[in-house]
Amino acid sequence: MEEFIFVVTFLAALGTALLAGNFFAFSAFLMRALGGLSAERGIVAMQAITVAIKWPVFLILFFGTAALCVVLAAIALLQWGAPGSCYLLAGTLLFLVGTFAVTMMRNVPFNRELIAVAPDTKDARDLWKRFQASWSLWNHVRTISAFLACASLIMALVEIGNPLIPR
Repeated sequence: MEEFIFVVTFLAALGTALLAGNFFAFSAFLMRALGGLSAERGIVAMQAITVAIKWPVFLILFFGTAALCVVLAAIALLQWGAPGSCYLLAGTLLFLVGTFAVTMMRNVPFNRELIAVAPDTKDARDLWKRFQASWSLWNHVRTISAFLACASLIMALVEIGNPLIPR
């Protein structure tokens, strides 16, 4: 069981790290770059990103990391007090609530609203202003949450130790 927990935690840490990096790119420079475009061009670009993000590799990473975190949260609760259990629970909750739920409940609805609008209308320009502020705020939340989840899962790995290396 120790080997299983270690491998699943390692994979979840990698997943949260990759997702934190992806979301960080939007927070650090992509949204600023899109905001420098006209509303119409910014909307068209973000619509293209929204379509492209449905790439199977990204979806497997995003939903797979969430699934791994559900498994790890259950393990942490069932083995509460074991080495790393506190960090496991913290990391999984940070990801599941602060990254996964925020994405599904905040960012995705904004994306759906933006994808449905014709980019060359006044309604689209108004939506683009609201979108940039609100979507970016929630992106910052999920970025920080994914980063902290990754850090917590790494701390769990440190406490658990690597059972795959003979001692």
